[in-house]
Amino acid sequence: MISVEEALVRCLALVDALPSETIPVRLGAGRMMSAPVTARMTQPPFDASAMDGYALGSLGTRFTLVGEAAAGHAFDGQLAPDQAIRIFTGAPVPKGAVTVVMQEDVSKDGDQIAVSTPLAQANIRPKGQDFNFGQTLPPRHLRPADLGLLAAMNIAEVSVHRRPIVALIATG
Repeated sequence: MISVEEALVRCLALVDALPSETIPVRLGAGRMMSAPVTARMTQPPFDASAMDGYALGSLGTRFTLVGEAAAGHAFDGQLAPDQAIRIFTGAPVPKGAVTVVMQEDVSKDGDQIAVSTPLAQANIRPKGQDFNFGQTLPPRHLRPADLGLLAAMNIAEVSVHRRPIVALIATG
């Protein structure tokens, strides 16, 4: 008598993988990729703010506001150590910035801000933190999160194994 594991190995050795087909990524949930995919972009494409707050030119406590950066609208310029800009989630972090402090930890008076809490983390998502251009994703069983990843990698279509056609015959 053989084990269940060995029986499974023997049974699977008798079948070949089904041929591939290319489908839109949005239809890929539950399918098995037949080939790796390669990222067509870097994500994030620049150092990005992880939250709404202020990008600071140093780890000091008092700064002069010199501008603003919103998602899709970068601040043109470089921060000096005594300068800060208002920054929003997803916006490019300007040159010279060493950290982003949460807006809740800052008091503002005109164009002056003061940091009220010691800085615990940078709150900056580094360029390529998710993936880099040219990085490959090996074949896998596609879950909804994988479809989001493929879309973020700028992949519109994916090669998957064809779905099997199955028939059940009941005998008496």
